[in-house]
Amino acid sequence: MKRFLWIFLLMAGFFFTLAPFGHAYKLEHDENGNVLHWSRDDFPVSFKINMKTTTVPAGQFQQAVKNAFAAWQAVKNASITFAYVGPTDSTEPAYDGENCVIMGKHVSGPDVIGQAYIFYSSDDGRIKDVDIVLNTFYHWATDGAPDKMDIQNAMTHEVGHLCGLDDLYAKEDSEETMYGYMDYGETKKRTLEPDDKAGLEAIYAINPSEDTGGGGGGSGCGTISPTSPPPGSGDINFLWIFLLMLALGFRRFFYRRRGGHPA
Repeated sequence: MKRFLWIFLLMAGFFFTLAPFGHAYKLEHDENGNVLHWSRDDFPVSFKINMKTTTVPAGQFQQAVKNAFAAWQAVKNASITFAYVGPTDSTEPAYDGENCVIMGKHVSGPDVIGQAYIFYSSDDGRIKDVDIVLNTFYHWATDGAPDKMDIQNAMTHEVGHLCGLDDLYAKEDSEETMYGYMDYGETKKRTLEPDDKAGLEAIYAINPSEDTGGGGGGSGCGTISPTSPPPGSGDINFLWIFLLMLALGFRRFFYRRRGGHPA
């Protein structure tokens, strides 16, 4: 029995110690494993805003979008910068060399609040074009109204995707800007948490290194309201490892008991 308890405590410690490390931040990757990123030659990354599609006053929409980009540019140890270059008439995402922010229904489903369409080179993961769509299925506001989605809140999350960061879904990441769910009246994603900043610094370090860390993948992402958030990929992987090894411990213990060997 002592041997089994030792195995149980060892594996429990392994699970609870290692699992959180997978949730600090996640980086988007292409199909070849390259981290999605902007080339430093592209700085400042320009963006345009479609003022005609907004469901709130144009000036408020523009300011909320600018504030979202400014939150990421303010990260001290990251080199990425942005520049607003004017309005656009684009009404849907397209690979046209312009990074556009629009309101519309060109999203992957009605439950998707916002979506970033990322166009990139699969040779090296270099991002070429990103268009962000806020779903007009929802009612929007810029003041955190409790019955509406907040534009700056959603945009700050989507700009994180534009930079190359992936969604987080573990419960312990629920305060992060890159947490993959949002709700009416929420404004906490307007400001970045230390882990959000660390993810940006991993891609755009002022003094670059070879290690970019993180995990994840995909070329685009949506943000949806939670009902019962799924566990993150790290939760699933570590949980199955833990359960498998725990089962093996049970099997070894009972096998010995049946065989008359001491526990």
